Amino acid sequence: MSFPRNGEIFAEGETAGYVYKVVSGVVRVSKLLPDGRRQISAFHLPGDMFGFEIDEVHHDSAEAVVPVKVVAFRWQGLLGAGASANLVRELLTRTMIGLRHTQDHLLLLGRKNALERLAAFLLEMADRSGSADVLDLAMPRHDIADYLGLTLETVSRMFAELKEMGRIRLESARRVHVLDMDKLRAMAA
Repeated sequence: MSFPRNGEIFAEGETAGYVYKVVSGVVRVSKLLPDGRRQISAFHLPGDMFGFEIDEVHHDSAEAVVPVKVVAFRWQGLLGAGASANLVRELLTRTMIGLRHTQDHLLLLGRKNALERLAAFLLEMADRSGSADVLDLAMPRHDIADYLGLTLETVSRMFAELKEMGRIRLESARRVHVLDMDKLRAMAA
C-alpha cells in the first residue's frame, strides 16, 4: 500500500485488523490529547512494524511523514496455524524492538531537559538510520517537538544551541551534520 505525505494509514478509533511493515518512508504514530495537543509516540522507519493492538480498535493514529510504502498483514493470518516460523520470529523481534524504543522514549520524556532530549533524538535517528554523521530528517520540527514533548520554538532554539556549541551543523532545516558524536552522546546520557 502507498500513502502520500501526511496520508492517513489508520485513525484512532478505527477497527484494527492489520499489522503494517514500513517498506519505504517514515510513519508517525500519534494521539490527540484531550486539550487538543498532539503527542507523537513513535516514528517508524523502513523495516519497522506497527499497528499492534490488544483489542479490535486502534488507540492512536498513523500517518505518512513523507510518501510511504507499507505492507499490511492481516493480524489473524499472522496468528493462524499457517503462519511461517520465520514470519512469526520476525514479528516477535520487531515487536520487542518497538517495545525497547517505547521504553527509551518514556525515559527521554521523563528525565531529560530540552537540550538533552534533542541530542538523544538525533542520536536515535543516527542509530536507526545507520548514518553517524549526516542525518536527513524526514520529519519537520513541529513533529520533532510533538515527539519530544516540547514546543516548536524550544526545538528551534535547541537546534541553534547545538549548532553554537559545535555539536552539529545545519545544512538545511532537515539535513543535520553531526560534528562531534561523542560530545552529543555525553549530552544525551
